[in-house]
Amino acid sequence: MAKENITIKDIAARAGVSTGTVDRVLHNRPNVSKAALEKVNKALEEMDYRPNMYASALAYNKEYTFYCVLPKHEQEAYWDEIEEGAMACTEFRRDFGIKLKFIYYERFNPPAFTKMVRELFTAKIDGVIIVPATLEQTARFTEKLIERNIPYVLLDSYMPDLKPLSFFGQDSFASGYFAAKMLMLIANKEKEIALMKQTRDGIVGSKQQANRETGFRHYYGRSFPSD
Repeated sequence: MAKENITIKDIAARAGVSTGTVDRVLHNRPNVSKAALEKVNKALEEMDYRPNMYASALAYNKEYTFYCVLPKHEQEAYWDEIEEGAMACTEFRRDFGIKLKFIYYERFNPPAFTKMVRELFTAKIDGVIIVPATLEQTARFTEKLIERNIPYVLLDSYMPDLKPLSFFGQDSFASGYFAAKMLMLIANKEKEIALMKQTRDGIVGSKQQANRETGFRHYYGRSFPSD
């Protein structure tokens, strides 16, 4: 039997139970005896059953609202492409009833970030994609998400202490390490190397930028320890 053609009736026949019982097991509903549960689970394992996510989404006709939290920006190819990618994915998965909304915050402005978070929690939220601000600000934000059992992923900057569901972005440490390696292929005889970074009031613009600098210095210190 082809896996994609397995129906509730097939599972019920294999397990020797009613289709209603199978439906309750598949959707984690109550009123299923221990014996019936074991029979259905055994049948599912033997048939190597995999639920059809598209069919389930259409059957429930449920909508999900996700928010993508980004720093405010003008026309910048980097952020524009992130927005375009998120919208393209939403369109590709439209059968799942996904709605995506963008919300923006001002970098280097903690009160504005706090206000943004406060306003966000007045809306219906099923999940959040976050481009982190500072670790402290983002941690307070994610703590509130955890309290409300709202899943979140991090984008662009990785902050493992926040325990996101997932992270999407480059390895910033490796990027800095690679940049230093490429630079020193042509500048290995130079006496001074300058590093430029974006800061405001002594605060680095992003965790990602700090990780790049760490990677850069790590390569330099390891390969040119006497300089």
